[in-house]
Parts: sequence; C-alpha cells; structure tokens
Amino acid sequence: MDSWDSLGFLLLILNYNVTIIGKIWLTLTILLRLLVIFFAAYPLYQDEQQRFICNTLQPGCANACYDMFTPISHFRFWLVQTASVLLPYILFCVYVFHSVARQLLKAPTSGHKISKKSSKGAAGSRIPCEANKMDIPDFSKAYIVQLLLRMLVEACFGSGHYYLFGFFVPRHITCRSVIPCPYNIDCYPSRSTEKTILMFFIWGLSGISFLLSLIDLTFAFRSSIVRNHRNKLLMEGLGAEGRYSPVQHQGDMSTLEEEAKTL
Repeated sequence: MDSWDSLGFLLLILNYNVTIIGKIWLTLTILLRLLVIFFAAYPLYQDEQQRFICNTLQPGCANACYDMFTPISHFRFWLVQTASVLLPYILFCVYVFHSVARQLLKAPTSGHKISKKSSKGAAGSRIPCEANKMDIPDFSKAYIVQLLLRMLVEACFGSGHYYLFGFFVPRHITCRSVIPCPYNIDCYPSRSTEKTILMFFIWGLSGISFLLSLIDLTFAFRSSIVRNHRNKLLMEGLGAEGRYSPVQHQGDMSTLEEEAKTL
C-alpha cells in the first residue's frame, strides 16, 4: 500500500468507524425494507382509493370517508419513515467525508508547497495526496449521536404508526357524522387481510431496526471506551519515554567516561 487515493481513504475511514452491526442494519434497511416497500407495498396500495367502496351515491361522501379512514397512505408513511431513519446515517457519512476531505487538503500544505505548472493554454495546480501518511481519525462520538437520533426517529414513527393506523386494517368501517355524508355510511377497504400482513411485516422490520440500533449503540460505547483507554495508555507511554530518555542518555555518557579512564 504505497499510495492511497482519496476515495479509498474516505471509504476506509467510514468502514473503520461503522461497526459490524451498523453494516448489517444498513443492509437490512436498503435490501429488505426498501425493496418490500417499493415492490410489495406500492402495487398493493396503488389503487387503494378506487377500490374503497361505500354504499352511497352522495358526491364526495366516499372521499370524506376514505380521508377519515386513512389520513395518510400506508405506503407514503412507510416511505417517509424509511427516508427519515436513513437521514442520520447519511448526515454522519457527509460529516465524515467533509472532515477527512479537509484533512487531505491540509496535509500537503503542511509539509510541501503546492506545485503550480502553467502552460500556454491554461494553468493549473495539483495537490499531491498524502492519505497514506495520515492517521485514521476516530468519529465514534459522531457515530453515537447518529445512533441516538436514529433510534429517536424510529420510536417516533412507530408511535405515529400506531396512533394513525393501529395494528390491523379492518374489513368494514362505519363512517359517522362526516360532511357531506347525510347519514352513517358503511365502507369496505380493499384487500384488508393482505394489507394487515404487510403492516405486521413492516412493524417487524421496524422493531428489528430499533433492536439492531440499540445493540449497535452498546458496541459503539464499548469501542469508544476501548479506544480512549488505548490512546490514554499510548500518551502515558510517550510521556514516560520522554521523561526517562535524558537520564538514560546521561547514564550512557558516564559509562563511556569510565571506560575511557580505564583505557
């Protein structure tokens, strides 16, 4: 590894600061959660309003009952939930890339002067990459913050999901005292059993995501404590070496003087 390109160094730092549980969570969220939402929930809820049947011909009554039944579509709610849960992780990646990119730009200027070459048509400057000479920074605190935010977002959306939809999609609802309906109206959602099964599946994925985030938080705290303890021991070792090196040097000089006298 004589040379590192900037992108490879950024990916190395991101891989170093994300735990194995975090990688599993990201794989679960992208490959399973998003795929289920787009390939299972979207076809299921694509025609939900057209198949919401009410026993009335009053204009606008079916739309008012449907709005009372589901203030927001399950599909759109799950999509916003997944995007919001991924947002803290994306912000963490942006923060890591920004911080490391600034270090990569500052590294050449500290030891070398930026070489500028001008030609007849254009002039440019090139900054040599010295990623192979840099230490890998620790972003464990930022990672813990994004884990806390992710768990908070997951918990808030889980509570909102229960408040808006509950656990089941009913096969029959009664629309009472809703303008412009003149009397109580019976309505029938489409494919309620299939939607209930999918809702439980999304609930399970959200629970697994929250549990993995909690385990990841434990791993991140432990890794942060181990790294801080290791850095503390390293600094104490360097300080002790600095204190004892002059004494050792003086002892070596006195030994040389005694050997010179004996000769």
